[in-house]
Amino acid sequence: MDTIEQTPRLKSFLHKRLPAKNAILIFAAVIVGACSALAAVALNSALEFLNELRMANSNHWWIFMLPALGAAAAIILSKNIFKETGAHGVGEVIAKVGLKQGILRPISIFSALITSLLTIASGGSAGPESPVVVSGSSMGSNLSRLLRMSGQSRMTLIGCGAAGSISAIFNAPVTGMIFAVEIILGEWTPYNLIPIAISSVVATQTSRILEGNIIPFSEQFPPMAFTDLGISVFLAILTSLLSVALVRSIRQAGSISTSITSSPWLRAALGGLAVGLVGLIFPLALGEGYKSIRMAIHGTMPTGITFIAALVIARILTTSLTLGSGGLGGIFAPCLVIGSLFGVFFHRTLSSIIPAGWIAGESAYVMLGMAGIVSGVMQAPLTSVFLVLEITNGYQAVIHIMTVTFVSSMLTHTFEPSSFYFKDLVEKGQLLRPKTDEKILSDINPENLINTDLTEVNPQMTVTDFLKVLKTTSQTHVPIVDSDTKAFIGMVDVVSARSSILDPERKDSNIGEIAIDRSSPKIENGMGAAEILEIMTRSGKRTLPVMKNGIFIGFITKEDILSAYRGEMRNYGRSDNLF
Repeated sequence: MDTIEQTPRLKSFLHKRLPAKNAILIFAAVIVGACSALAAVALNSALEFLNELRMANSNHWWIFMLPALGAAAAIILSKNIFKETGAHGVGEVIAKVGLKQGILRPISIFSALITSLLTIASGGSAGPESPVVVSGSSMGSNLSRLLRMSGQSRMTLIGCGAAGSISAIFNAPVTGMIFAVEIILGEWTPYNLIPIAISSVVATQTSRILEGNIIPFSEQFPPMAFTDLGISVFLAILTSLLSVALVRSIRQAGSISTSITSSPWLRAALGGLAVGLVGLIFPLALGEGYKSIRMAIHGTMPTGITFIAALVIARILTTSLTLGSGGLGGIFAPCLVIGSLFGVFFHRTLSSIIPAGWIAGESAYVMLGMAGIVSGVMQAPLTSVFLVLEITNGYQAVIHIMTVTFVSSMLTHTFEPSSFYFKDLVEKGQLLRPKTDEKILSDINPENLINTDLTEVNPQMTVTDFLKVLKTTSQTHVPIVDSDTKAFIGMVDVVSARSSILDPERKDSNIGEIAIDRSSPKIENGMGAAEILEIMTRSGKRTLPVMKNGIFIGFITKEDILSAYRGEMRNYGRSDNLF
């Protein structure tokens, strides 16, 4: 009897937690994970082939012009062929998630890969991770639209694409998952985490099938002692300062290139030409730079402190010139390269001061240098910790890596309050994170809140006739519109003007002479809810007229906006409830 009674309850429990839309979401996460892995593998393979081709021709006189040609071609393709309006970067995805409900163009699936391939393979100092994130995120966005899924599901699938891309390109599933929720979505919920985790696993396994289970920068790292922990703090301070220098040099390069010319492709070409000239002296400062990381970790970097210091500066310079001039690519790889080189420099400098045996080997500090620069530039400590751990397999140094990561991120935040990805978005007001007031208000469409079903009166109407109109309407604000020109003149706030309206001595006066409010600011149709609320707060008005092309179309009230805000808050609370 107990079993018979419990069966309906069990069915009800499962039905509530395993609806068909959850199965569709998981299926979509698997598809996005597999496809993003294919994109990552394709880009990696193409880069390896073209990099070898470039190195094989490095003795030709024209090789220094190659970064300029690649960068210019990438910009021309992006702007003129693919019709992209912004840069192919993680910041673009974050902005679309916040401002446009996660709607990404289908062409971005391919355009980001092609244009970044041209930039990096020709010698530009940028990483392949940003374009594959754009490609994977666009896959998730467009698959959700194809399946007509909800906005929340679309955001989740964008996270799946981003996670799958990072997981596949670095063979780092945990990093991919954390990157998606920490940087792209900014929201840790089961509804996001479960599909994103599935997508990360599928993407990682797909890349392992195609390329093998290869840890990118694996090495038998020497053990790190307590002494190294104290030194790690000092290293973190230096990497935070170097991170600030890198971010600001990229922005400075952007300002200088913009002052030289307003042509995007010409800016990129000039930046690429400068990169090529630096590359004549320091070939290791070109391209994605993974070769430099392997040399640093395996201890095959040329001896000497001066050369390594110069190479660090050269790599910062080529990265700044590439990204600052508009080159298309990511910041992950340059951060890892600069961090690895600085780790070598730091260890060699310290070894010349401290007796041998007091600190761990050079390769261990290469790990710490990478952790410090990545966390400083991106200000995403969890992503940074797991990235370095997974690409090096250096779990024996997890405490030291965590120390460097969190100290570097915290100190960099003191000088640069916004990360590399967020700074431009903050300045443009486009950083809208989930469940913040800005994000909730951006999701409200004020056009849906405009009250257009209004009784209008002309300014020549007498107070007596106006009182008759009030008996037929519940409006607290009545628009005054010229009967001939249809021009909006003002409005009558019935409550505020009550004493004038009810004055017996004024019953034959025109309503436009005694009670009209002409001082209220006008709202232009298309303004956002946040902007409208700000205007209401400044003016002290709770009801304002809305104009469209100079014509009055209705009223919008503060109460209606706040009611919509509360509705959006309830929608956030009612997730699609995966599991």
